[in-house]
Amino acid sequence: MSKHVGRNHQDNDKPSEVLWGKQTQLSLRFFNIGSHSFSLLFIECLINIKRACAEANHDNGLLSEENYNAILAACDELVLDEHLFNEYAEQFPLSVWQTGSGTQTNMNVNEVISTLANRHLDKGGIKGGDLNSSACHIHANDHVNKSQSSNDVFPSAMHMVVASLSQQRLLPSLAHLQGKLRDKQIAFSSVMTVGRTHLMDALPMPVSGIFSGYCEQLRQAESAINESLHGLYQLAIGGTAVGGGDNAPAHFGPQVALKLANHYLLPFKTADNKFAAVSAQDALIRYSSALKQLASVLFKIANDVKLLASGPHCGLNEWQLPTNEAGSSIMPGKVNPTQCEALSMVCLQVFGNDLTVSLAASNGQLQLNTYRPVIVHNIMESSELLSGAMTSFADNCIDGLELNQAQINTHLSQNLSTIALLSPIIGYDICAQILKEASNKHISLAAAAQQLDLYSQDEFESLLRSQLPLNKTPNNA
Repeated sequence: MSKHVGRNHQDNDKPSEVLWGKQTQLSLRFFNIGSHSFSLLFIECLINIKRACAEANHDNGLLSEENYNAILAACDELVLDEHLFNEYAEQFPLSVWQTGSGTQTNMNVNEVISTLANRHLDKGGIKGGDLNSSACHIHANDHVNKSQSSNDVFPSAMHMVVASLSQQRLLPSLAHLQGKLRDKQIAFSSVMTVGRTHLMDALPMPVSGIFSGYCEQLRQAESAINESLHGLYQLAIGGTAVGGGDNAPAHFGPQVALKLANHYLLPFKTADNKFAAVSAQDALIRYSSALKQLASVLFKIANDVKLLASGPHCGLNEWQLPTNEAGSSIMPGKVNPTQCEALSMVCLQVFGNDLTVSLAASNGQLQLNTYRPVIVHNIMESSELLSGAMTSFADNCIDGLELNQAQINTHLSQNLSTIALLSPIIGYDICAQILKEASNKHISLAAAAQQLDLYSQDEFESLLRSQLPLNKTPNNA
């Protein structure tokens, strides 16, 4: 959830024309907390719910033709024209830090739609009336909020905005990063490097194996996200206040969910059990956990890149990062792993957001979870940050990453752990003897084998090359 400067209003700091009513004004007065307001993407989901509900209410004979047309016109005026929606952005100023059910933001949307709907009636020759007047023709509660409650509208919007962000930004950004990593896997497929465990020298391995591992980890994270989306496609709409569907037609939930599915081209449906949908936020816990899994993978990749690019003269210096900007204000020519650092900070923020979501979701009481604004605020922030960070990391780090072949070759020649590849052929004890000789005399393994009269250097190097992974049957790397 983004900060929107200028949308956090006090009583004396309002747009030149106010479309909201009493409930919004009271919230501005009593919840002037912080600078976080709800993202326009989230507000748009609420407006689209109101539109779908008006259609369903009209289908069920609960809204007159004139009121139905006026409400639809108001919703379309807000979201169909991007310029108009930006013009009306100031009409949705409420703080995230408000009632835990999101009632005040639900009413803010109801009130703005009601005002615009009454204006449409005025244009058609029907006196719409003022929102705060008893003569108001289209009422924020009685008409715009008909057959609904904040308790089923707000969590439905939460699911919708997170699912939409995932499909439109998060998953495409993840696929973009995976593509860049696969490109490097292919480009470096013929290069051997030193494998390391415990940060110590280990067996040699193809560089492509490193990138193959990253791609598989990201594939598994992607799978976790996609699996968690199935829960988000279930909407609480139709459950009204406590999940029983009171004051709504019997098939209202499925009707509205189908209209939203057709609008978003996503498989939204009414929740199988709306008591659970209203009282809990289990689907969003699972989704947040999937984001945490993705963040943990990205954090590991960023750390690996930093280590392998460290130096350049006093570190590993095997990978070379693109020079995007000056690395230091005091040391000329310094190149820092800035994209890795930005990605790592995003990952830490996601970890913290997930903890907040877990605590908030677990503290639902009886028939309602009253931590919804902070849940959607944190999850949207995590999704948006990861989307941006993955794209930046892919384009500004991985795409321009190169290998320092000379340094890799030097490290390979100095890696005495390579002797382990010959253990099945010449035996563990002989391998240990060669390794000890090489280590004590600071010579190569081939030179040690020759000094021990076991092999000539050429024979030993030929034998060792035959066992290198690139010279054996290819695996999934």
